[in-house]
Amino acid sequence: MGKVIVGAHPSYGHIVPMRAIAADLVRRGHDVTFVTGSAYRDGVERDGVHFAPLSGAADVDSRTLHQRHPELLALPRDEAFDLAMSHVFVETLAAQHHTMQNEIAKAGSLPVVVLQETMFMGMWPALLGVPVARRVPVLGIGVLPITMTSVDTAPFRSGLPPDTSPRGRRRNQELNRVFRDSGLPHTQRGVDEVLRGLGAAHPPPFILDGVVTLPDQYLQLSIEEIEYPRSDAPASLHFVGALPIGARRDHGPPPVWWEDVVHSARPVIAVSQGTQANRDFGELIEPTMKALADLDVLVVVATGRDAALSDVPDNARTTPFIDFDLLLPHVDLLVHNGGYGGVQQALVHGVPLVLAGQSEDKTEVTARVAWAGAAINLATSRPDEAAIRSAVETVLDDPRYRKRAGELSDEYARHDALAEIAAAVEQSLAASTS
Repeated sequence: MGKVIVGAHPSYGHIVPMRAIAADLVRRGHDVTFVTGSAYRDGVERDGVHFAPLSGAADVDSRTLHQRHPELLALPRDEAFDLAMSHVFVETLAAQHHTMQNEIAKAGSLPVVVLQETMFMGMWPALLGVPVARRVPVLGIGVLPITMTSVDTAPFRSGLPPDTSPRGRRRNQELNRVFRDSGLPHTQRGVDEVLRGLGAAHPPPFILDGVVTLPDQYLQLSIEEIEYPRSDAPASLHFVGALPIGARRDHGPPPVWWEDVVHSARPVIAVSQGTQANRDFGELIEPTMKALADLDVLVVVATGRDAALSDVPDNARTTPFIDFDLLLPHVDLLVHNGGYGGVQQALVHGVPLVLAGQSEDKTEVTARVAWAGAAINLATSRPDEAAIRSAVETVLDDPRYRKRAGELSDEYARHDALAEIAAAVEQSLAASTS
């Protein structure tokens, strides 16, 4: 066998799925090195995977972004997104490249394949003609909703549904042209400059296109049914389903009130703001508790961090963390801010959703799952209590949402994501030796 090198941007939501993939490849007998920020060394090594830290400017922890750049909090949404992308991805690109080339060199003459998640750009220079000692196969792993522009879709983060009519395609082409030209000016200009400085032979594509189109194969951790159809999608794009139950995170013991959930005669409503966009519980968790306080339901609140909540109603149970694969089989509905992993985890279990999130990729996640028929999208990061209450009651009362969530669950069950990724890795390694 050869060498597998996994690259992940130092962010929890990007690292967790790649850790699961890396650990599975080790179990299959592969020699795997995981490249990411030093802050995540312990978790990677607990998985039995070799760890290599990113060097220089790339060795950051995304959890400190707003501490390092507090000015982002005061900027308008689109400008903040562009500058955050520039700080997080462009400023680390060259150092990621050097780290990856060093790791490839350590493999000597062994065949090598690289797995990089959506926003890890360490192999972009090699893919765009920067002189390197070896050109190795690169497999992209899609841990975010698909970002590429298309004649059939409006730009990423627009939240607009697909439209393939002649008029819709004209709309899409114009909006995408404007977005490619001016939607991420700092980020795109920075990518161009870094790659030119490294000696790239080819100009880079628009960054949100390139994450999908540049790798030799792009394996999306999802199903086609919750992605907008694109007639111009590259042949290298493949859907592999979601990671299996139990593969996503470390498990702890259930909370002391767990039996209340297991034996509940009332509908169980879970609510979470995930592990990243949870600085302000006033966005979703607190208004959801208040909205449902006098409803005959049991509310399970996962804060995603150690934090005390005030004014917790009698029908609510709170915990910093809970294993969602343990919880979701008992849940009738999930109120969530639209993190890609958490939403798909609910759909794997056939749980419908009420979604409210607009940061990062959440505008698109919430819109796409509502478009697929398994959720109500409140289309805001800060819904009011009345909107939450109405949406929860609608999803509980209308069987179409649970039916559709069940249909999507069946689609996920048709895939074995880890086996499909392992097969692509082994085929790439075999091709490298032929």
